[in-house]
Amino acid sequence: MREAVAKMCLREGITFNTDHALAKAIIKGWKTGTKKGSPVDCFVISPDFQLMGRQLVNDLDDDRRNKGLPSEESYYLDFLNKSLEGKQPGLGNIVLSCDNPSQEVSDIFLSPLVDNHKVTLVNIDARSIENGGTLTIDILIGREEGYGLFYLFDENFIIPKEGKIATKSNLAWTCGESGETCQLKYKFVQGQFFKFIVTGEWDAEKPYTNAFYAKISVEENPNAHSSETHSTGIKIILEREQPSQKVLDIFRAPGYGNQDYNVLSIDTMAFEDGGTLTIDIQVGNQDASGSFDLFDADKKLSTKGTPRDALVSAWDIKPGQKDSITYHFERGKLFRLGATGDWFSRKGRINAFQADISVKEN
Repeated sequence: MREAVAKMCLREGITFNTDHALAKAIIKGWKTGTKKGSPVDCFVISPDFQLMGRQLVNDLDDDRRNKGLPSEESYYLDFLNKSLEGKQPGLGNIVLSCDNPSQEVSDIFLSPLVDNHKVTLVNIDARSIENGGTLTIDILIGREEGYGLFYLFDENFIIPKEGKIATKSNLAWTCGESGETCQLKYKFVQGQFFKFIVTGEWDAEKPYTNAFYAKISVEENPNAHSSETHSTGIKIILEREQPSQKVLDIFRAPGYGNQDYNVLSIDTMAFEDGGTLTIDIQVGNQDASGSFDLFDADKKLSTKGTPRDALVSAWDIKPGQKDSITYHFERGKLFRLGATGDWFSRKGRINAFQADISVKEN
């Protein structure tokens, strides 16, 4: 095939400019990430021709199942969003989360005598660990002759095109001889993106190439989720003299399959003969849809799955839209309203909501 294309180009005078920035981005995509063949590669490329993300069609269904997303469409949308957010999916990056706190990497590193500006870069995305934690990198150096240097930088570090790496700004570093093990540890207080850089010894007398294996893991800060919900501290007491109140609060998108409730307490004990509780909800204009579940006060709110104990719910209220919850009760009682993002909004996105809570007595 290669020979036939070459003859066609020669015959028809067609040439391909592989020095063009777009061509370089595509070629980089072919050489990056999984080596498995695929009939179609999906690339996201920025206006300045930087490769932002890569998805192989052959991997689409497996990747979707691994992430627990319900359809190929939802996974592809997730891939596009991650690309636009700078997470570089499919480009060999490590994405750590509470559900997936550990990943492994095997690669090679070169001494500068082989290539004085070639370093091995592993991007580590720990931004979903919102409350911070401890990043640990356990390293095993290959048995070929060659000393390894391992550095951890924040996402703003710029790798020089040539010359030594300015290591003063590193967050942590370690080194080791052939066959040795070593470890990097770094504590961070909120979700963060890191650059893990591996290179050979600058003062080596002869060029060398060696391998390394790294287990990259994160342990979330203790007590980051000490309770099942985030209580807002707001308690709504409805009485005959004041049968309605308005509340303005926020909710947070929990990620697919999870719940991350902000909880409002609602007291209707004054209505001894019962009544009808109505909650009119308007969601703010930020990029997150809201879901709202009404529970009995004594029910434990789950952090996973569909809220089966909810008395009544209003799910997937889009930004700027309204919906209502109505519940009839036979005698005064206590409720809890759980406000959270829907499962298809980007995890961690925050939006506001206003709730007009009222009771009409029987």
